[in-house]
Amino acid sequence: MKIYNAKVFNESGRSFFDGSVRFDNGVITEISADKSGDIDAKGAYLVPGFIDVHSHGRGGYDFMSADTAGVEKCLELYLDHGVTTVFPCVMTGEYEDIKKAIANIKAAKSDINIDGIHIEGPYVSPKRPGCHNISQLRKLDCGEANELISLIKPLKTHITVAPELDNGDAFIKECIKDGATVGIGHSDATYAEAMHALNLGCVSFTHTYNAMRELKHREPGTVGAALSGVGFAEFICDLFHVCAPVLNISYNAIGYENFVIVSDSIAAADMQDGVYYLSGMQVNVKDGKAMNNDGAIAGSTTNIFDEFNNLYRVLKQPLEDLIMTATANPAKQVGIFDRCGSIEPGKRADMLLIEKDGDGFRIKTVVSKGKIIRNFD
Repeated sequence: MKIYNAKVFNESGRSFFDGSVRFDNGVITEISADKSGDIDAKGAYLVPGFIDVHSHGRGGYDFMSADTAGVEKCLELYLDHGVTTVFPCVMTGEYEDIKKAIANIKAAKSDINIDGIHIEGPYVSPKRPGCHNISQLRKLDCGEANELISLIKPLKTHITVAPELDNGDAFIKECIKDGATVGIGHSDATYAEAMHALNLGCVSFTHTYNAMRELKHREPGTVGAALSGVGFAEFICDLFHVCAPVLNISYNAIGYENFVIVSDSIAAADMQDGVYYLSGMQVNVKDGKAMNNDGAIAGSTTNIFDEFNNLYRVLKQPLEDLIMTATANPAKQVGIFDRCGSIEPGKRADMLLIEKDGDGFRIKTVVSKGKIIRNFD
């Protein structure tokens, strides 16, 4: 199969060129300047499939409670929004429920790629819980971490931790030793503590600004460390979790290289306002904004592609740079750039055809695992 007459994204040069991409058996085999093939892109942009490394579900399904059939139905909905790779999130809950959720996710079959699982809680700070249930938070136990990472293998594990907690250093080292990537989040870490965690090998900050120690002029806090540009920083770009001016300030601070769009979506995504559940917790959605009964923000109802358009409109930065925030950057964050995140021979054939639509973009075609999954023309 070959897509031709496309503006093909070149990740290493952050540029587009007129050309074609051939893919066979789910893998990209050739990139050329050919002007013929099977699918005429008609001049549309051909970009890598988008990657969501932080999502709790959508379409009425919560990854913590859905059975395998529910997980499969949920995963198909991501493809509607150009997401071809997802790291489903398990979060703070009873330990046995976390393990059960991992088993259900691993058993799911889908046209989307599940390359890993994100453990967001229970190893976070009671001082910065956000919507997490404080009574279900757990100590940083290296043995537990080993067990969860082993249960997730051969998939990748990305784990959010508050590094300032007791046993933080040992916990981080053990997770990394066991093959996981570690993000800093739901944390009251000082700037020095967060930078120390980065030096230990942490790679990212979980939904920057939300549920972390704020930036102040004499104590930069966890947020200040996130804006240092040393690690990747996740942002929920629904313009509710982080407002437009702050997204602009943050992007100018860290640049395209370290900025990662995440949805943090919950079961209410792709659904109407109403009552939903996140790891057993009631979430009330009004005007698309999700809050728990205590008034804490409880995830989002957005998706990566809409967030990408928000970012494009707010930042007014080159498309070539912003594409990185939903493709190469999240892939590098969680250690899967060897298989996805760019259009290169040998990598998985996960791609989107997109075209300009007003002041943003729309999806024309979604290719996942070398199959045309969605065609919106």
